[in-house]
This record gives sequence, structure tokens and C-alpha cells, in this order.
Amino acid sequence: MNFSIFEKRSRRLPIQKVLEGAEKLALRAARQPGPEVAAALAELAPVLRAWGRREVAARIEQAPAVGPDDPALAAEITAAARELREMQERIRAAFDRDSSDEEHFPSTIDPRIYHVKLILDFFGDLSGKSALDVGCGKGRFARILHERYPEAEIWGLDISAEMLRYVPEGIHTKQGPMTDLPFPDGRFDAVYATESLEHAIEIEAAVGEMCRVTRPGGRVVIIDKNVEMTGRLETPAWEKWFGRREMERLLGRHCRQVESQFLSYWEDVAPDGLFLAWKAIR
Repeated sequence: MNFSIFEKRSRRLPIQKVLEGAEKLALRAARQPGPEVAAALAELAPVLRAWGRREVAARIEQAPAVGPDDPALAAEITAAARELREMQERIRAAFDRDSSDEEHFPSTIDPRIYHVKLILDFFGDLSGKSALDVGCGKGRFARILHERYPEAEIWGLDISAEMLRYVPEGIHTKQGPMTDLPFPDGRFDAVYATESLEHAIEIEAAVGEMCRVTRPGGRVVIIDKNVEMTGRLETPAWEKWFGRREMERLLGRHCRQVESQFLSYWEDVAPDGLFLAWKAIR
């Protein structure tokens, strides 16, 4: 594959600066926390875990309260936890509101579009297997997999409980963030995210989670927008697109085989550069 050395990378969002600051603050405070600081760290830990910072969350949870108290530091940690929680809540609330917008967030999708064909072709026969739709929304893609393979175990995960209300019967659902999937390692034969990873903010963590819950030899598909086309569409403040090579590197950390391609909605229409698909084998 030929890649431009000038390929853009997904931009750093303001909330990521808050997250990185909270992480550094927590690690510093965890060296010798007093009781008040330790309590604040215990409040911050699950918030960091939800944002995909599992290792830091585990470290600060294990920090014993052995040092002198520092009320100002405890207050700073509590404020950081609150800001991160509020951001995730704003994202969840936005998608809850959007659930009533059938025009832009439809419950179904034309099974003839190439996004669907690519997923079906790459996953192959899912009969008796399990698949996870990460950021499933109303389950428009999961619906097609369930109809095609009624004996497969199809799951949909989304941050919005209101979106999940539209998912058809027969498809299992879980509410949660893409950066902290509530499933054990190697749980699924196939995992995919279609135009949803762009909302994860912590893209690296979300990709790691998708690969973590895929069994060895299982398959992963990501379909999303190309960072080179940033500005072409109006997007919310937390949405970010990513580059072809950038995503290949992220998947390559966890998967033994990765490939990518440009695609359009229709197989007989030449891609215009907006959509990219990444296919990987764990």
C-alpha cells in the first residue's frame, strides 16, 4: 500500500488534556496518599477506567493511605473526576436525545450497501458463533447479522440506553462506553464498529478493548471516516476521525493481520475518500 508521509492524524481534543492531567495528578497523589486523598482517588479510579485507563485505575486503587492529608489535592482530584464524568454524561445525553431522530439515526439500513457486504464477507458464516457491534446505536447492522444468521449470538453495545431501546428482539444488549467493554477477554468471534469509533475520544483505548474481547483468530472490522476529509461534515465537539495508517498501527498492536481500503456506500460507485474500512485478524 502507498501512504502519504503527510497523512493527517486524529486531532487531540480538549477533554483529552483534562484526562491526561487527571492521570498525572492521580499517579503523583498515589505515592503516599492520606485518607482524604485516598478517598478522592477511589472516586477517580472508576472514572479513569471508563475512559480506558485501566492500568492507572488499578494502580491508584491499590495505593494505601499512609501519608499526611492534603485537602487541596483531594479537592483537585475530586474536581477532575467530576469533569470527566460530566463529559461522558454529556455524550450519553446527546445520543439519548438523538435516538428520536430517525432521519439521521435510522433503525434500519439497506442490506445492499457495501458496508454491510464488507462485514458479511469478512466475517463469513456466523452460525453458532458470537459477534459484537460496538457503538451499535439502534442496531441497524446487528439486525442484518441476526436476520442472516439467526443461530448466531449477536450483541450490541452502546453508551445510550435510549438507542438500545430500538434494538430488535433476539439481539443481546449492554449499555457502556467503548473504552471499557463489559466483556471478558476473547469473548467474541467477530467484533465490529461502523461509524461509531469516531465518538470514543480515546480511540487507542477503544481499539484495544475491541481487540481484547475478540478471541485469537477472531475478526475485527472498523468502518469510519477519513481524517483527510475533516471539515467535510459538521460534527460534535467530541468527534474525531483518523488516518488509514494511524488505525492500521493501532490494530497492528493487537492483531496479526491488518488491511484497509477506501469504500463507498455502493459497490459500483467509486470511493470519494470519505470512508475507510480496516479489517483485522486477531
